[in-house]
Amino acid sequence: MTEAIGRNEPCPCGSGKKYKKCCGAKEAVSITHLIESEIDDLQKKLLHFALDHYEDDVYKAFDEYERYFSIEDEEERQFYEFVYSIWFSLFCILDDGETILEKFISSEVGKIKRPKLKQILLSWTDARTIAGEITNIDNNLLTVVDGFSSEQFEAIVTNTQRSFEKGSFFIGFLLPFSEKHVFFPAPFDLPELPNYQAIDYIKQKSETAGYHSPQEFFTDFFMEIMKDLTMVGGLVDADSMEWQSPIYKEVAELLKKNLESLGEIPSIVDLGIILWFQFCEKKQKRIKKPNLYAASLHYLLSTFNNMASELTQKEIAKLYSVPVGSLSSTYREMDDELEEEINKIIEISYEEADEIDNQIHALPFNLNQGPMLTEQIMQEALAEIQGQNFETIDEINEFLNKKLMNPVPKNAPKTNKDRAQQLIYEAMEVQGPKRYKLAQEAIKLNPDSVDAYVILTENATGLQEALMLSEKAMRIGEKELGKSFFVENKGHFWGLLETRPYMRAKAQYADALYQLGKMNDAIQQYEEILVLNPNDNLGGRYMLIAAYLSKGELSKAEKLLKQFEEETAHGLYNMLFVELLKKGFSAKAARMLKVAKKQNPHVIPYLTGKKRLPKHLPDQYGWGNENEAIIYADEHLHLWKKIKGLQEWLQKQ
Repeated sequence: MTEAIGRNEPCPCGSGKKYKKCCGAKEAVSITHLIESEIDDLQKKLLHFALDHYEDDVYKAFDEYERYFSIEDEEERQFYEFVYSIWFSLFCILDDGETILEKFISSEVGKIKRPKLKQILLSWTDARTIAGEITNIDNNLLTVVDGFSSEQFEAIVTNTQRSFEKGSFFIGFLLPFSEKHVFFPAPFDLPELPNYQAIDYIKQKSETAGYHSPQEFFTDFFMEIMKDLTMVGGLVDADSMEWQSPIYKEVAELLKKNLESLGEIPSIVDLGIILWFQFCEKKQKRIKKPNLYAASLHYLLSTFNNMASELTQKEIAKLYSVPVGSLSSTYREMDDELEEEINKIIEISYEEADEIDNQIHALPFNLNQGPMLTEQIMQEALAEIQGQNFETIDEINEFLNKKLMNPVPKNAPKTNKDRAQQLIYEAMEVQGPKRYKLAQEAIKLNPDSVDAYVILTENATGLQEALMLSEKAMRIGEKELGKSFFVENKGHFWGLLETRPYMRAKAQYADALYQLGKMNDAIQQYEEILVLNPNDNLGGRYMLIAAYLSKGELSKAEKLLKQFEEETAHGLYNMLFVELLKKGFSAKAARMLKVAKKQNPHVIPYLTGKKRLPKHLPDQYGWGNENEAIIYADEHLHLWKKIKGLQEWLQKQ
């Protein structure tokens, strides 16, 4: 029988050293290496398990990610697919409420004989993402510091020949490994990117998304952040570029300075400099105010790029100490000149059937030129078009563009109807008492002015008066258009300018019916609006969906949501609402909540009661901002309050 050797006894090899200092140490090293090798095998088995059993789930999700980021290079695509498979396996919850990792542990743990390895595998449910700095390197053992919590970890890198740089920023996945951790598969280091800048970028993105924890945000959006950060910037050197004038370089440096001060990652800075270089190559302008061009370029970047610092046009003008009006004008020039380059970046495509309407709304016309002024110019332009011999849609578009961008002085109106319409156009561009006074003056000149009653409906003393005024406006509009007009042009309303006053009145009438609780009548009006104008330019579908939901007509609401499938607060939160009513607090509902929260996190505080709705609703809103959340909550909060257990579920999520 072989006798066990104590660790403090002399080593039997005859070296004279204690066993633990001699062959015992070698044995310990070999066991450690063996476990590391087994850990590496387990990681590979996990990926094989994921793709063998859940390939459809993984690749379907990755396809959406790939389309969102337009990954074209095959080698790059394979890299992101590999990383995505790991992230999905560790953190994404399947329909049955478990992750692939949890299923793998259940399947594998019974096959493992070594108790220590079994314990390590069971601890992997505490997997985490990490972003931070590599502070020390000892062979395959890295000491890293978490950029969010400042915690220090010792993490092993198994089976890799890569070398790492001390002080490098990195991101990755950590799995528990006894008292240490192990990377899965290895850290993704970005030595060119300053640690503080990367961490600040993630924190700003987290705050913008409404997350209280940057760590939680980073885990949920690891792939998106990785894509942002691995678009390695800092490679565009303004000093080495062949600028045709020193002042062009000055603009580039000023833009870079301000973007970096706001925490933008280098890739966005590089993009701005490249676009500016292309603009200079095309235009070769004589520039006297570099601040103005840097500010305009900064604003241009913000219109199509997902920047960490979301500044308004006014805030950007203040940052560069330039007038807002001048910034707007110069921005339009840049946007027009760089249209082809920008379209390549954001891959915008326009539907040919809506060419004219899209052209109008996409044009970067003067920000002081409101929608009704555009409509006014269009009305005049269409009258002029009838006297022209245009042969193609491109010729018409070119004419409309010039008309919108360079409106000419107008002739004085000759009839009372024309004078009334001129007053309406003026009223539509102002707010407050003057708006309603102009509408009243318009009615004196033309008692059948539909838009005048539309404006006065806004100032009604109560819902009954609003109902009366909007119905009167609608009936006048119906009479002016005539019965045959409705038959001949059904499905094309709003595209025909003469229908717009009537459509505005009808939408107001439907809203008043809804507010008075006359749901059946309101639904009828909204449905008629969609028949007349399937594109729903006035957004009547939002109130129609709310009406369907209030009556419990879930199938109609769901059908309409799918018809206008859109990633807005109304679309995503209403789809979630339908899911909650149909199947309760399911795993699918949890995933849908994450998607909705990503689009607009500002909705949640209103649903949970942490925020109260303001007394006055905003006049306008943008996708993802708080005004959109306020509008949505105002229309739907009473419905959400009927879901029992909602507050607890939202807090848990």
